[in-house]
Amino acid sequence: MLKKIAQSFSITFHPLLMPTIGIVLLLYTDSYLVYIPAQAKNTIILLIAIGTLVLPFVILPIFLLQGKINNLVLDERKERIYPLVLTSMFYFLTYILFQRIPIVQFLHAYIFGAFLSVFAGLIISLKWKISTHMIGLGGLTGLVAMASINLNINLYFSLIGVIIATGLTGSSRIYLEAHSPAQVYAGYFAGFIIMIACLSLY
Repeated sequence: MLKKIAQSFSITFHPLLMPTIGIVLLLYTDSYLVYIPAQAKNTIILLIAIGTLVLPFVILPIFLLQGKINNLVLDERKERIYPLVLTSMFYFLTYILFQRIPIVQFLHAYIFGAFLSVFAGLIISLKWKISTHMIGLGGLTGLVAMASINLNINLYFSLIGVIIATGLTGSSRIYLEAHSPAQVYAGYFAGFIIMIACLSLY
């Protein structure tokens, strides 16, 4: 029973979902971003979802058929390299396309931060198995924190929700023996620091 619960948290807060969750949060919170036309919001969300979720997910069965990975869970460090390479490319292309949309720089910085987070996960994974789940959640935490400051909005409950999700997911990854505590903490702080830096310095 506990294993199924832990697996459900791993699926619900999968790292590929984080950019889409983040962009939806930004566009539908009580800031001046809510005044972006609905059609433009839908276009932005669709672009992010396709580039950072759909395309990276579609490549996994292809790698499975080619024998580059043994399963879709990617438990082994070496099996994560190929998917992370292409995922990084998809994230970067999404950022390039996103640059053509005339919206606030804060959103551009967020997508660039998401790209750098995945790329950092790739580089680290060449030598060490870091938690990409926690990189994603660390980045989402950084986004919520910086959005509260830069967009002057109250995201207190959103921040609490993200922190709770982070704790549950991190504990689940450790319980499932997918990662050690060090890999979980390292992933979270890597994602958090990268996102904070991008949103501050972009």
